[in-house]
Amino acid sequence: MIKQYIESVIDHFSDAHAELLKGISRKKILEKDALPLEEGKYCNYLWFLEEGAIKAYESIDGVDRVTFFYTPNNFFSNYYCWVTGDKSDITYQAVERCQVIEIDYHKLEALCVKHHIFDRIGRKIAQKLFVQEVQLRKLLLNYTAAHRYEFLENNHPEIFQHFALKDIASFIGITDVSLSRIRRERIRNQRANLSYVK
Repeated sequence: MIKQYIESVIDHFSDAHAELLKGISRKKILEKDALPLEEGKYCNYLWFLEEGAIKAYESIDGVDRVTFFYTPNNFFSNYYCWVTGDKSDITYQAVERCQVIEIDYHKLEALCVKHHIFDRIGRKIAQKLFVQEVQLRKLLLNYTAAHRYEFLENNHPEIFQHFALKDIASFIGITDVSLSRIRRERIRNQRANLSYVK
């Protein structure tokens, strides 16, 4: 899976390079509620999620706010903290049993020095994540809660298969009650539209 993902961002990733990456990686099982990275801890790994689902959240004044969702075939890590050397301000939690590939950052950096293709891969993945972050920022700043929900429903239906509605409400920035109301209104509107078509 990880090789296919990498080949989606660069033209070719040889079996030899895949073996080098495998040499600094290990498969790991994260049970439900496991915390691969906690707030206040240093980030020493990059993970590739093969199975399961991970949520990222930060605590503000004692309230947890979900900031991102990760579903299979995606990398996750607090890259900002790795670059700055700061402790993580975000916690990553498995919401179901997960299988991940864990990559040691220090060993990855050494690999990048010896084989520039890994540096190129890192840059391409960082660009992809940056685009996602910009889209997310626009979504949260410029759209109503109803539009945010509609965007997730239309563009990321997998989120609803893996994550609790309370986490989705937190991500959108509303209460569970408000999310339930939005869902009821959308169902009612969809039924009305179907009746109109008939």
